[in-house]
Amino acid sequence: MLEVKIDSSDAERGLAAIAAKLSRPRAFIKSWAGRVARLARTNARAKGGKSFWRDLANRTAVSQVSDHAAIVYNDHPAAAQKQFGGEIRPRNARALTIPIADEAKGKTAGEFEAGGRDLFILPATGNPDTVGILGYSEEDGGFHPLFVLRSKVTQKPDPWFPTIPEINAIGLGEALFWLDRELRASGRA
Repeated sequence: MLEVKIDSSDAERGLAAIAAKLSRPRAFIKSWAGRVARLARTNARAKGGKSFWRDLANRTAVSQVSDHAAIVYNDHPAAAQKQFGGEIRPRNARALTIPIADEAKGKTAGEFEAGGRDLFILPATGNPDTVGILGYSEEDGGFHPLFVLRSKVTQKPDPWFPTIPEINAIGLGEALFWLDRELRASGRA
């Protein structure tokens, strides 16, 4: 899960000053947060892939809108992991299976076993986080590796959420839009 607070009082000085002059600050905050959420969804979808990034994008929304702040959140379990990176450990197994053969990508070890392949583990040496290599015996007696078994991995960040400068630029654009709208409605523009 990932939550980002869009707050006019924490924004850049010029943006905060314009926001303070608006007679409908909640409408401004709601539209600002909505545009930030839309950019986050666009960024996530632009990452590509079959369904992961699309699913992550679809779970980005706005909540808790007030006169001064709103929350843009994503309830996907991997949202913060993708944004900031970090360590991944197995939850219900002794090791993570990381595909190393083209035929293993997108599949589980169980799918190979269900297809009639008897898999076994060669013990690993060297890296203390590598438990072993999972694969099968070839007809000529050789070993065909499919997965590296790891006790943990560290994932690099793959940011998808708008940056602070992008959020502030969106906020400034929205604040100017709402200020112009109010000036036109009052006849001062």
